[in-house]
Amino acid sequence: MAEIIKMLLDPEFYYQLIDIFGPFGFIAGILIAMIEAFIPPLPLAAFVTINVITFGFVGGYILSYIGTVIGSYGMFRIFRRFGHRYMTGYINKHAKAKSMLHWIHDKGVFPIIVLLTFPFTPSVIVSGLAALADIKPKDYLVALMAGKIFMVLSLSFIGVNVQSFISQPIKSTAFITLTLSVSFIAKHLLGRYEKRVLRDKAIQNKHKIFHKHN
Repeated sequence: MAEIIKMLLDPEFYYQLIDIFGPFGFIAGILIAMIEAFIPPLPLAAFVTINVITFGFVGGYILSYIGTVIGSYGMFRIFRRFGHRYMTGYINKHAKAKSMLHWIHDKGVFPIIVLLTFPFTPSVIVSGLAALADIKPKDYLVALMAGKIFMVLSLSFIGVNVQSFISQPIKSTAFITLTLSVSFIAKHLLGRYEKRVLRDKAIQNKHKIFHKHN
């Protein structure tokens, strides 16, 4: 697996893939963005950067957006079919994942859109949680398309700034730092919300136990 991941992260692999497709090289741009949805260790940011450098900002953004939406939706359908069998045990062992699952189940598509706007949220986690929360496929697709607009746009801007890092290092560093800071703050707020959800559920359980014994 390590060798496969190393190969997939090598830009030369994609340039060869683009050459193979010839005039339809844009298909390679879509495929590389789809891969991240199926292999969690792979960073979508790296693939978006490659697409932006190869196809330009607009082209790279559109291809990356199409690819990650298709891949994430495909992963969601797989989890809908097989996820309960393989992920229920994992969810029950991790309080944070369990609280997020309840959050999505209670609030619907809104939490999904929020999670998907974070630039570095693994799509496979969101797809799995949405599937286990019994979100309807149509609703998940709408949330996916909405959330990914901002996520891929942020990563595309990072890709552009990485490309111009040498010529404009201060501007590029400032923008990347700002993007990472927004992501960090958003995740911090989400973490506080999750703790509150866990605390409220613990209080509710205590009340239930108290009333049961009285």
